[in-house]
Amino acid sequence: METTGAASRRYGCPHCGGGLRYDIPSRGMRCDRCGEVTELAKLPPEPAADTLEVTEFHCPQCGAAVYSTDTEVTSFCSFCGSDVVLTGKLARTKRPAKIVPFSVTREDCEAAYRGHLKKFLLAPSDLKKAETISHFRPVYVPFWSYSVAAEGPVRLEGRKSYTKGNYRYDETYDLSMDARIRQQGILYDASTAFEDETAALLSHTADQAIPFHPAFLSGFFAQGADVPAETYEEEAAATAVRMFMDQVKEENKMDSVKMKGEAEGHLGLPDARFEQELVMLPVWLLAHRQGSRVVYTAVNGQSGHVVCDVPVSSGRVAGVVLAFAAVLFAVLHTFLTLKPDLLMLLCAALSVLTQFQFSGTQELLYTRRTRAWDPDPQNADKPFVGPAQAMLKGTGGALSFLKGSVPKQAGAVIGSSSVLFACAAVFLSYITAEGAASQRSLVTIALLIATVVMAVHTARHLNREKNGPWWPRLLCFLACAAGLLCLVTGQVEDMIYYACSAAMLLASAIELIIMNRSHNEYASRPVPFFGEKEEETV
Repeated sequence: METTGAASRRYGCPHCGGGLRYDIPSRGMRCDRCGEVTELAKLPPEPAADTLEVTEFHCPQCGAAVYSTDTEVTSFCSFCGSDVVLTGKLARTKRPAKIVPFSVTREDCEAAYRGHLKKFLLAPSDLKKAETISHFRPVYVPFWSYSVAAEGPVRLEGRKSYTKGNYRYDETYDLSMDARIRQQGILYDASTAFEDETAALLSHTADQAIPFHPAFLSGFFAQGADVPAETYEEEAAATAVRMFMDQVKEENKMDSVKMKGEAEGHLGLPDARFEQELVMLPVWLLAHRQGSRVVYTAVNGQSGHVVCDVPVSSGRVAGVVLAFAAVLFAVLHTFLTLKPDLLMLLCAALSVLTQFQFSGTQELLYTRRTRAWDPDPQNADKPFVGPAQAMLKGTGGALSFLKGSVPKQAGAVIGSSSVLFACAAVFLSYITAEGAASQRSLVTIALLIATVVMAVHTARHLNREKNGPWWPRLLCFLACAAGLLCLVTGQVEDMIYYACSAAMLLASAIELIIMNRSHNEYASRPVPFFGEKEEETV
């Protein structure tokens, strides 16, 4: 590691002169040599200053930067997952006003992470290895903590529904009033290197924040604050309004409360006044490299809450599906004979279900790819649209990130795959037996409905990038339409229906494979590049 010009902020032990580091269990400074704990209050007082002298560490692979008061070699990057030696240099950064010290130890963090992975039986085995888990790093992440105050008229509309006798009543109330809004501790992360989505899901609070002291960084790392405080003012106002409306809803026993008319200014908040301070909040970070992508895990250093989008192992998915299909095929081949027209209808129903799940998965992935609601401090024309603004304005795109949909995607892949192989098993079972057409009128009506649904769905999502490739949908629709035409014209050749069923199964299988890959893409990120990557020397 290059240490030219780097300097550590060393705190000496009053008992033996050894180096002191912040100790999470004792919440004091523990000596590396004698093990004695010194209270923070007994350390030399820090001079008042707006900046802080630190050692800034840079990753030579991705250019990520963290800082600390130490100069020890760090050999792993928590942003790109690379085993590299980070380079250090002396730097100055904005001094935080407050800090929430770590209360979750490394042992507690690793235990919480292992417990989280137990919910995902199809997770890749390398995520659970001790070598991977040992790369958790304690990092303080900067957050802007806003206090919002406002007085003045607010236009609200309340709704209440109830049943009396045989009648249901829906009532609307004008709840406009002179409001006095006082909200504190509204948090938004102040680092572009840390995702707003993850910051929101970690659910930090600043209730336990204390005045900042550089000693807290001894043995720990921190990210720099590079997002201006003004970036989140609109969102902080939206959060304050939402909290106020929740209070009004509870006090007036309403089912819902919303704003009336078009919101102006800070989402209609009258004469809003903002105060903000920089607070450092504790996060255990882990970056696991998988090829050209990185799986990130963040653990709240206060509560131990784990935020991690877990990918699935394609091999494990294939093994589970094939095992299920083998058992299902044996059962169906023994006890069931299915007619070709009904088989085609089942394949059409599967195709419809798969298409809807496929479109939802691709749209969610597209939203994450474009990162539509992240702030951009370099682009003042790109406003920040966070979850609170989405709730008030009705723009639900940002909220889709906060619904925990990744585990549902993995379940949908397994469920749809199982149905797919069930249809394939029925298909293989039936071609070994003879069948005759019956009740074709009901099958024809049902297949007509499926064809219309496919036609509408395919037309709506044709050539739309955010809904993924369109040709599997078109193949499903054409196969379903061809089968419907054969039923209407009274075709009796079974191989025609088998061909249509096979085409729909093939298209559904392709969509399921893409869904599985999309899930893993959603659960990971590209290897980041922060613009300060060092050139390799020969």
